Amino acid sequence: MLVFFYINIVWFLAGIINGVTSFGGNLFAVPLMTLVMEAREAIIFGCITGTAITMSIAVFHHRDLPKPEFLLACLGHAAGIPVGMIILEMAPAKLIFFAASAILLLFLVWQGVSGHMRKAFRAPLWAVVPVGVISGILFGSTSMGGPILAMYAVLRGWNKEITISMLSTMAAVSMLFLTILQWSNGLYTPQMLHDAAWAVPCAILGVLVSIPIIRRINPDIFRKLVLLMLAFSSAMLFARGWQA
Repeated sequence: MLVFFYINIVWFLAGIINGVTSFGGNLFAVPLMTLVMEAREAIIFGCITGTAITMSIAVFHHRDLPKPEFLLACLGHAAGIPVGMIILEMAPAKLIFFAASAILLLFLVWQGVSGHMRKAFRAPLWAVVPVGVISGILFGSTSMGGPILAMYAVLRGWNKEITISMLSTMAAVSMLFLTILQWSNGLYTPQMLHDAAWAVPCAILGVLVSIPIIRRINPDIFRKLVLLMLAFSSAMLFARGWQA
């Protein structure tokens, strides 16, 4: 029973975080889910609930979507996801933990330099294709493809609305595609589907709660709290990988 409440609370908080930051839900939830299930199960489970979160956010921000870049990113993502799934099936748990930890650490380092990079360099539109491929590979193997897209958004100089729309819609399409592939490969167990039936509504509720929070909370303070939480998750994943 405690595990049941733990899973639902984690994904409720993930819905809030994703609603405010546009991409942080799975980065927060998947490491915490590894405390109650195997790494592969946590990643696969994150695709089910993450799909519900990102689709909910995409509906709210669909008018701000940059359609040409979205279509190009989708093509790259579709090519990268199957490669990531192969890595997920073949790689040992230790490597998966270390890879997920490295992704979080890379993103945290990026947060420290992105302000300077934004002034020195502006990414061309075509760069979204290789970025989409890399994001797809990372997404298929660790369910954490968002940070690389967030880096691209910074280098393109997008505002908050465009960034939220692009990242959320991209993640929604990718997760839906990946969920279909995982379903066809028989990766969803009855217990996983049972837990998801409760976690999905909790995650969507978190997205709805995030709407008034966005208007009231100081963005700088919340961003620092999220980064601190991600740093803890990165350290925890590295420690679990070391013990695996």
